[in-house]
Amino acid sequence: MGFMDKFKDMAQQAQQAAATYTPNQGDMAYGQLANKLASVGVPCVAEIKSAAPTGQKDPGGDQWAIEVAVEGNGDPYDATVTQYIPPGNESLYEPGARFQAKADPDDRTRLLLFGQA
Repeated sequence: MGFMDKFKDMAQQAQQAAATYTPNQGDMAYGQLANKLASVGVPCVAEIKSAAPTGQKDPGGDQWAIEVAVEGNGDPYDATVTQYIPPGNESLYEPGARFQAKADPDDRTRLLLFGQA
């Protein structure tokens, strides 16, 4: 099997996986939050306190509940972030790891982590 045959096979597998995936209400809310925070989110830094999988999965990875201590958005505070983590990246979310984040200006406990600080 040549390179192009392998490429076509991988593309077909990806299309089949996408065709069987149906987003639920939580997935849609997550997408809306991500879009909102990308445009109007308040930059801050979040330090991981703990992280555990929730049992939810999507094609991009497992959903995790991540407890964080947030600074740089008013007085320091704690929050729980529910976010999908791509496979193989779970070890990045160890206690003490610091991430750049964006918080919802209407509810600062709603935030997304997007890069290590």
